[in-house]
Amino acid sequence: MRILLSSIGSLFLVAALAGSGICAGDEAVIAKIGDRKITLSEFKRIIDYFDVDRQKMLESNPQLKETVLKQFVQSIVISDLAKEKGFDKNKEIKEQLQFFSDNFIANEYLKREVAAKISISDDELKTYYDTHAEEFKTPEMVKARHILVKVDASAPDDDKKKAREKADSLLKKIKEGEDFAKLASDVSDDPGSKSRGGDLGFFPKGRMVKPFEDAAFALNVGDVSGIVETQFGYHIIKVEEKKEAATEPFDAVKERLKQRLLQERTRKEVADFIEKAMRDAKTELFPDALTGEKQ
Repeated sequence: MRILLSSIGSLFLVAALAGSGICAGDEAVIAKIGDRKITLSEFKRIIDYFDVDRQKMLESNPQLKETVLKQFVQSIVISDLAKEKGFDKNKEIKEQLQFFSDNFIANEYLKREVAAKISISDDELKTYYDTHAEEFKTPEMVKARHILVKVDASAPDDDKKKAREKADSLLKKIKEGEDFAKLASDVSDDPGSKSRGGDLGFFPKGRMVKPFEDAAFALNVGDVSGIVETQFGYHIIKVEEKKEAATEPFDAVKERLKQRLLQERTRKEVADFIEKAMRDAKTELFPDALTGEKQ
């Protein structure tokens, strides 16, 4: 049950703050608990334990930083009350703290002694890129807008006829020079693209229903289709841009590829390290005993 302690690791942060007791005379005091002063340098030192993204988030959000400070102080105050009641001597609590401590130390060890020493060279990245060309190919794509006059495929013929007549009238307006995007915003029945003037963005083959796709890819840039019927109703399509099938250049994918390969290698090497450590420690697991079954 979380009352004061948040998911940012307050248990460990409280321990660090409570144990520091460092306060230079002329340092900025950011909180007081009785006679005890918590200084800005103490707070910054604790924040340094956070990952880079969380540090950036705190630096850009003074209100969040104040909330974290308040959590620190609250945790220390309540922790002090708990110690007065002897909670720090409680066997069950000490066992839980030992579990958290072991888990934290293990993770820090793996992070600093294994993960931090793993790297991917530029040569490795280039070799992977050259031997996995298929991964970096981008398909032919079109960027299009559309106007939809919605009618259900199972609707009566009269409803379909009215919808078709509406689509024809809209197509006529476009041919007479009316702005396609404005018309789409005003009348299209597609809620997903209406607010964007019918803009569907770029899409490859296989993304849209077949009649729509065939019509879109057959158009030249700037062209407007005739009436295209699908199970959703009647569409008018305008193609605004096309991209030919291509292979992303190495420089464009290098950083993304580096992060992916680094994550994959880190997972593998950490797993291998743990497995070896378990073997070296001569560990044995007896999972059947968890359910009371005979081995």
